[in-house]
Formats: sequence, C-alpha cells, structure tokens
Amino acid sequence: MSTTHYSPSTSAGDTERYIRGEADERGVAITCDVPGGPGAFSARARALTQNTKRDVEALHYRQSFSDEEFDPNSPEDVQRVNDLGYQLAKKMHPDSDCLVVTHVDGRGRKPHNHILVVNHNNRAGKALSDYRTFHDRKAGNQRGVQSANDELMREHGLSVVKRLEHAPKDWELRREDFAEGSLDREMGDRMSAALANPWSVDKPGLESVIAEQNQQLGDDGKQVPRMRLHTAVSKRGKNVGKETWTLYIEDRRGESGRAERRKRTSALSADFTPEGAQAFFDYHQQQKEQGHERSARQAEAAERAGRAAAAARHSGDDGGVDLDPRRRRGAERAARPAGRAAEEARGVREGHGRGDEQAHRPGVDLAAVRQHVTADRERREQAERDREHARRVRAESRREAAERRLAEFDRRGAEEPRGYGLGD
Repeated sequence: MSTTHYSPSTSAGDTERYIRGEADERGVAITCDVPGGPGAFSARARALTQNTKRDVEALHYRQSFSDEEFDPNSPEDVQRVNDLGYQLAKKMHPDSDCLVVTHVDGRGRKPHNHILVVNHNNRAGKALSDYRTFHDRKAGNQRGVQSANDELMREHGLSVVKRLEHAPKDWELRREDFAEGSLDREMGDRMSAALANPWSVDKPGLESVIAEQNQQLGDDGKQVPRMRLHTAVSKRGKNVGKETWTLYIEDRRGESGRAERRKRTSALSADFTPEGAQAFFDYHQQQKEQGHERSARQAEAAERAGRAAAAARHSGDDGGVDLDPRRRRGAERAARPAGRAAEEARGVREGHGRGDEQAHRPGVDLAAVRQHVTADRERREQAERDREHARRVRAESRREAAERRLAEFDRRGAEEPRGYGLGD
C-alpha cells in the first residue's frame, strides 16, 4: 500500500541536496538516469530549463509505503521500493531523466521514495504537463500521480489505498512551499535535522541539539544564524491550556524587518508541533533503551563465556574431564534395564520426541509451515521479477538516451559548414 504527493521544484539543485543529504548520506538506495555523482542530475535540469521561460526545473514526487509490506531493515525490500519508484517515474514520464532516492529516516521509519523528474521531455523538447496533480483532472483528460501509482501497485500484486484521509503534511511535503534560501525554509530544515538527531529524546534534548547547531558554520564559512525554540501555553481560544511552540531565528538580512524572524512550528509542519515531535522522542528513547539492553546482554554473554572458560581450564587441570562423552553415554545405556529402555522408547514415540513433560503439547503445524515457506518463496520471486523489470526499464531508458545523443550529434554535424574549396 503506498501513497503519493507532488510538488514542483523551482531549484533542482536545492531539492537534490536535501533528498541526498549534505554528505550524500540519506539515500539507502539511489537510481539516476544522469551519469555522474551528486549534483549531475540537477546540473542537467538547470541546463535544460535556464534558457526557457520555465519556473519549474523538476517535478518532485514522494511515494510512501507501509512498513507492513516492506521492511525498512531489509536491504532486499529497500531495493524493491527503489525499483518501484523508478518504474513509477518512467510510467508517468518515459522520455524524461529521473532521480530516485529511497529514505527510511522519516517519522515512523517507513520506506519512501523521493522522485525527481527533469521538467523536460527529451523526445519532444517541451516542458512536462502530465501528472502534475494528485487527483485526476477532467480538463484535458489529465491523470493524477496517485492513479498511476495505484495501477503500478496492482501490476505488482500490492495493495491499493481505497480512500485517503486528509492528513497534516510533514516537512518533506511542505518544504517546497517555502522559497529557497528563505529563513522559513532554513528553520524547517534545521528543526527537521534536530528532531532526527538521536539525542532528541525529549524537549530539553531537542533544545540542546538546536543550541549545538548554532555553533556550526554555514556554506559561506560564517556561523549560522542563531535559532531558539520558545514554548508557551494558550490562555484563550479553542486551544486554551495547550502547549504551543514557536521558532525564532536571527534575521541578518532584514527579511522580517526585525532582529529575529519568528514562526509557529505548526505553520511549518505537523512534525514540529509538541504532538508531532513526541513520535521522534519516543523512537529515539526506544532505540536508546534497546541499545542499553544489547550492551547488557553482550556484557552478560561475555561474563558467562569467561566463567565457562575458567571452569574448563580448572577441570582440565584436575584431569576430571571425560574426553569421550560417546563412550559414557554408551555405558549408561548398557547399564539400564531392558524393560526401562523399552518404556522410555515408547514414551519418546508417544511424545513425538519431545519428552514426557512436553508430550501433551501439540505437534508442529506442517500445513502452516508449508504455507509460510510458499508465501516467502512467492515474495522472493515477485521481488526478483520487480528487479528484472526495473533493469529492463533502465536499460531501455539508457538505450533511448544514447540514440538521442547520437541523433543530436549527427544533426549538429550536418548543420556545420563544410568549408570545401576554401584552401588554407
């Protein structure tokens, strides 16, 4: 089951940096039609649109999946999510270059794709007009991205959302609503990074992380604008008694006409409200507790191993270790009366090999085991089919791109003056 969202990007470079991460660390799986490392895709998008009247450099889609269908901790599932994102991009815009970056670092840690498509049809040489809304549009018989996504899910045997409820947008969906370089976008990016920090297990931890951010240097080598989180409790209105958060950031450019730009966190994203942030706090706290438990188990296992090794050394020194346990067991069997041996054998048969104390328990449900094995095999086979289909789509896209480049090269060669007979 997956849902989608669309937002236009007026700066492919800014969007690519955000979805990849400053150090290209956010994507757990990446597919890109444009050769080269980070920045190559946005450079092509800028080159194709800079001499036109287009304000939008790329179409930005987000495709979110349920963790009930895809495990964010499974590399195979993550790669399949990435393949499905690439196939969705080509289903909507087969003649355009795309970049697909798969994340598992959002709220709930559910796998989702960020899909960037250059706002240019390589075959027609025009801007893209289809799939620029969520719902289908009757005017012009244009289809929405969710319809294309639902078709793709059905083709791959995945479930489809029957009805989407209106939900508050998280920062990844709201980000494109704010101008590149604006203080609002900077506040949102920094708040999002602070909530993703493992030290943000509560509000004091979040404030500590924000304070550490204030010591960092920006791209210009100067210290970033100071930001702080202010808490208040509503005294009137429908939210009386409810805690509200407001972000303040230093305004060095006079964007707000004040020394600081302020913004209610709820106006930026539902993630930044006290209720939304609690989901991040709970996750980090859970990870911290699990880490402590793992450390305790490892320490306990190391202690047991040490005791066992010490006991083995001590037993070896005393010469009391039986070096042939098979001989000992054979002797014990020979010493038992024949009648008792027969009784024990009958008990084992009746208890299906589980002993007298477990004989009353039901045996293994072989039908359930077979069903589980069959379902697992079908899941692996479907994943392999998805990967193979994605490989074919990518190969076809590369072949068409090579043919277009060759045709462009031949055209330019035909238009250049030959200069025959001009001499030296």
